[in-house]
Amino acid sequence: MKKIVFTIKEGVKDNAASLLILVAVIIGFAVLSLLVIYPAYKSKGNGMASSKLSYTEMLRKSGKSIPVTSVAVTRQIIDYHIMGEGVCTSKPILVPIIPMSVVENVYVREGERVKAGQLLATLDSQKAMIKYESAKLAVSTAAAELERVRLGSAYVLAQERPEVEKISLSALENQLEFSTEKLERYESAFEKGVISRISLLESLKEHSDASESFSQAQLSMRMAEQGVEQSLKIAANALGDAQQALAHRVEELKSYKVYASTAGIVDRVLIHSGEYNQDSGKPGFLISSGLWFDAYFDQSDYGFIQKGLKSSITLESYPGRKWDSHIEMVKPIVSFNSGGPEISRPLRPRGSGSPEWAATFKVSIVFDEENTQDQVITGMTGFTRLKLQREALVVPKSAVLSLSAGSAVVYVVNGDDWSIREVSIGYAGGEQVEILDGLIQNEKVLMDGHINLKVNDKIAVDQE
Repeated sequence: MKKIVFTIKEGVKDNAASLLILVAVIIGFAVLSLLVIYPAYKSKGNGMASSKLSYTEMLRKSGKSIPVTSVAVTRQIIDYHIMGEGVCTSKPILVPIIPMSVVENVYVREGERVKAGQLLATLDSQKAMIKYESAKLAVSTAAAELERVRLGSAYVLAQERPEVEKISLSALENQLEFSTEKLERYESAFEKGVISRISLLESLKEHSDASESFSQAQLSMRMAEQGVEQSLKIAANALGDAQQALAHRVEELKSYKVYASTAGIVDRVLIHSGEYNQDSGKPGFLISSGLWFDAYFDQSDYGFIQKGLKSSITLESYPGRKWDSHIEMVKPIVSFNSGGPEISRPLRPRGSGSPEWAATFKVSIVFDEENTQDQVITGMTGFTRLKLQREALVVPKSAVLSLSAGSAVVYVVNGDDWSIREVSIGYAGGEQVEILDGLIQNEKVLMDGHINLKVNDKIAVDQE
């Protein structure tokens, strides 16, 4: 009898424990449903939001309004950042070797920093010196020849002596006057029968010969006066030509010493001592001159970037360090280049969902710090960031849908109704999107709950 009573008591205890467990499970499930499952079910972003069993669909079937959240379009000062990728760049300057001669000495090595005007190399100038001395002799000869022309002593100028011709012309003029006077006397004497006709004819011939000689002397005088002027010019030109040839030889001698045309770093040395330069004008040195940062920005940023804007540069060689800088030049050409080699196929890097080309434009940015070249060198890669500010109409990014190529759509609130409107957008970074056109200040747009709305749905607006 005691055994039976004990068994019944144990059974009652087991049932009570099971009942307590069941009650605890039911309460726990109720709490879980109230705090987790039901809120998740009502959530507009859960996996069932577009299904026939969703909370939104249940409200729609029961004729109730769909809960949404709206926000007013506001005008704010927006800070927006634009980032570009790029590389430190310098200008490659080729230093040519002009003379065709043997290289005597090379005074610099690759990687060495040089100053403008620094001697880089020398070439054998012996042949050039011989030509230089010959040019000096030619100048001396031309100068002496010019002086001979001035003096009239040159053999080739025998007919170009105005002073001699003047003496001859004076003598012939006297002879002509004498023969003229003699002829007049003879003619008078012939008429009187004093002299014979033969004597008259001899006097006439003598006068004719004197007249001819005087005319020839006048012609020679004119030729001598004009010819000597031209001969002086020819001699002066010969002297000038010789002087120009000498100046050319002087300049030619300078090219046998090769100097740096600009300050920079010797990138490459293309000649060596003992070599013969066979090609005039062939580069002997490559100098990297200057230093700046070539950054590539997406074409959508072109309207925001202009010369003079401040920027900061972060280089991979100096993690955590920023270099103050400013924009020196914006190249107004968009190319399919994202900072590396040009591409020939579209990419998907910018979140529109459709294939996009890496269409970029180049911006040259100058370092503000002095002596930057002591630490930053050509070829270092990194990023640049621009921080800009301006007043604009903005809405939260969650209120903007179908964003692409500067346009998007928003859901505009009209009481308990709504409509879809296309807008033009500007900067779309951070949590705010700039509205350029399509909305006015204080208009209400939906920022939550609008994704699953259907035509004719009524909305219950909660304002933020």
